[in-house]
Amino acid sequence: MSPRFTLQNPYVVASLPRPIDHSNGRYVVGDVYGGAPGSKKRKRSELAVGVDGEGVNIYDISTSRLVTSYALPPQTSFTCPPTSLRTRISKREVERRTYVSTKGPQAEITLFHDVTVGPEAQSSTVTHKLEHSKEPVVYMGTVTATRDSAAAIDTLDLLIVKRDGEIQCLDGDKLQEKWTSPASALGRDATTPLTDAKVEFAQLTNAYTASQGILKDHHGVFSLFPQEISEDGFNPDILVVITRSGDLTPSRNVHVVALPRKPSTSLDGLGHSVESLLTASLPSPSEFQEKASFSIHVSAGIIQQLSSNILTTFSMNDTLPTELSQLKVKGAKSFLRLSNTSIMVSTGTVITVYSPKFQSIMASIKVPSPWNSNLGAGDETEEAEKNIFNLVSYFPRLNTAVAIADNDLVAIQIEGKSRAAGLLIDSLGCSVLDQMRPGRTVSGSTNVGLITMGSYLPGSIGMPEKSWKQEKKAMDAAASAGDIAEFEAHMAERLGESWGDKVSTNEKPKLNPSEVDRRWVIYALTKIFAWSNDDNGEYKLTIPFYPPNVFMWLLKTGNMTVANIELAIRNQIRPVPLEFIPAGQLVDALVELDPTMDLLRVLVSRNFLGAAELLGAIRALMESLELFGEGAAAKQKLLTNGEELHLEDGDVEEHLTALEAEAEADLAMAEYQLGPGSGVRGEALSIALSKLYTCPTNTIVYALQTTFTTQEVVSLIYLLRFELARGGWTSRYLDDEQLDIIDNEAGTPDNTILVISSLLNNCVDAVGAGGWLSGDARLVNGDSFEAEELISSLKLEVSAALEGVEEAVYLKGLTSEMIRYGNAVHKAWEPREPAADGPASKKQKTSHKPVILPSSDQDSKLLPLGLKADQQISRLRVGAGGEVQERSARDIGRLKSLKVGKYSLERIVI
Repeated sequence: MSPRFTLQNPYVVASLPRPIDHSNGRYVVGDVYGGAPGSKKRKRSELAVGVDGEGVNIYDISTSRLVTSYALPPQTSFTCPPTSLRTRISKREVERRTYVSTKGPQAEITLFHDVTVGPEAQSSTVTHKLEHSKEPVVYMGTVTATRDSAAAIDTLDLLIVKRDGEIQCLDGDKLQEKWTSPASALGRDATTPLTDAKVEFAQLTNAYTASQGILKDHHGVFSLFPQEISEDGFNPDILVVITRSGDLTPSRNVHVVALPRKPSTSLDGLGHSVESLLTASLPSPSEFQEKASFSIHVSAGIIQQLSSNILTTFSMNDTLPTELSQLKVKGAKSFLRLSNTSIMVSTGTVITVYSPKFQSIMASIKVPSPWNSNLGAGDETEEAEKNIFNLVSYFPRLNTAVAIADNDLVAIQIEGKSRAAGLLIDSLGCSVLDQMRPGRTVSGSTNVGLITMGSYLPGSIGMPEKSWKQEKKAMDAAASAGDIAEFEAHMAERLGESWGDKVSTNEKPKLNPSEVDRRWVIYALTKIFAWSNDDNGEYKLTIPFYPPNVFMWLLKTGNMTVANIELAIRNQIRPVPLEFIPAGQLVDALVELDPTMDLLRVLVSRNFLGAAELLGAIRALMESLELFGEGAAAKQKLLTNGEELHLEDGDVEEHLTALEAEAEADLAMAEYQLGPGSGVRGEALSIALSKLYTCPTNTIVYALQTTFTTQEVVSLIYLLRFELARGGWTSRYLDDEQLDIIDNEAGTPDNTILVISSLLNNCVDAVGAGGWLSGDARLVNGDSFEAEELISSLKLEVSAALEGVEEAVYLKGLTSEMIRYGNAVHKAWEPREPAADGPASKKQKTSHKPVILPSSDQDSKLLPLGLKADQQISRLRVGAGGEVQERSARDIGRLKSLKVGKYSLERIVI
């Protein structure tokens, strides 16, 4: 999956009342819009939820609360989602209009009108009985009122669309009928007559938005309007409708119609009728499905249709609708458009975000068990349909998708922002299987087995599966029996190494580590690492099988990474599956295996580790060096007046033997750390700190906050302060009195100040201002009142380090010319040994030259004018034809004489 998207676990916004009729009752969800009079309507973070037999509830998604509710008679049921409009008239006055369409003894439209002025609120209800067509209402929306002498500019009308295509306009306040467009008006301009047309989807938009997308190539249709279309000027409402027609040869059509502005008289007697701007047929699949759901993005000219587990995307930017992509999603029940490049699909058990352009999975999450429908193939019972995770709305500002699951209103938080245009790199490795790619046909596609990729991948031999299983059989038996020698003998052949008792005359390995088949690396890690259950019932990473040569080869070649180990042990059976190895467990496993820290030093220096793993290694090393002070580990060793240990007579000697063995092991460890291994831990700690510096700053701060305690972070600050002083960074360059304090054996490189200063900043940020001010930053001895003294000391040390840097820059300015001249002189006088048979070796002159001694004259200490060093004459020259020849002594002497001026003076000092 792509790292750009992350789906959080669903959470409940509100529990919905159940419908009165449990078998046939349902929920309908509509959006809530808001704005000021005369301004553009905007979608609010609220939803209007209609419950059959109960009423309408309006919920605020951002705050998870119920805003208001309206009751309806128990015998009523909804025919379409409700629509609600909240208008702010002034600072104190707010009104809300909520329209619902119900059926019962008679089809009705109901308006719930609330007016709030300060603390006072007034509510009223208006009901209108529908006439004309008996078909149910499938869509409702608010439009700007018709501008005539009797209507104000800022009033609204209600537009309703019935299933047969009849469109009515009602007054927004009194619900009085203004005009009715008959069903035959939709198909009046269709190329083929529409028979028994049924409206499946409808959506309101405006003319300017349609001109940018769905009507982009149909500019001629705007000549029907009396004025020029503009975003802030004349911008009438238009309606987009999708209908299904025909029984023998069914088809779907898209209708874009303009609302009537005044009564018109035509030959067919239509007093009011919508004006058709565009009628086009959608491409039909080979098997037409009656049930489908749609989504239209008018400004982009995109129509998306979910039917029979196939999500199809159509483009309306051309003259005729064209199919852009098809995405097969098994068991798809509902979908939401998130952006131009991402779509969320729910199957009832899994919620997935797809990229329809590249047919890839961007993110996926399983539906929790309370709402998991567990639908099998062909399981479409009514009880199962109620529990389906049905997506209903998406709020881009909140990055939240909302769904209905059982009787709960559920929200899903989406982390990550989509790109304006989808990129192929975001879909690499996330392809959806069994998809029909654009431009391919079933007959022209060929299936290529994955085994053929082995010859193209580095570090893969491409061994057949049968040979792979046969070669593993002997090593599996050796690992199960604990035969380390036999296991390493087999692995040596595969890794190109020789680990036998006999010393090999050929020290060069047979294979380069990059040429070793990666499957053997993963296989070795599978045998070495495993999950084990500790005393508390928690799972941790352990090393049950330790072949030393193979283990060291994995460490030195950089294959002992957390990613490789996760890949190796991901199939091991455990009650709670862990997708990732917790930070620090790899380090703990190595320290438990090798308390001398030699393996940990190789792990840190040769392998890639993240910030959390590096901090785990730093913690282990600091605990070993006792740099955490009197912490929890030290306090546990104090004598306590606990329960007495009751031992039987036969167990006393065994217990004493165990204590003696433990004491001898501790003594041997102390001797090793004070002797041959004295610098292992310090070297490993320096490497770990240097590698931690290369990690991003935000990652280091987050890892410090999640891995270290506040007291451990302060201990790390003390360590960095010590390194700052030991390297001489807090002493002045011009102060001779502090030279004795500096550790001359430290060998601190010049870039160490960057590592120390950067990690100090990260430690201070990890504690945070709240930690320093509240006293949570306990120091090494556990005293919280020394935080002020620590901050003051840090301030003084940083100031001293800055002064030292300034003095270093000043000294560099003074000595830069001398250093540059000295480097030029060394480069000019590089020793060049003549050939044994060259001219210089044949003629050895024994002339006695005067000895030049240093002079006490002040002029001799001055740098030459222009800082130009005399260049040595080259021993080689380019001869005729470009041949490189060695100069003769005569030629060298001639060139030396040419360098001497006409008048020269040589001073001989005796």
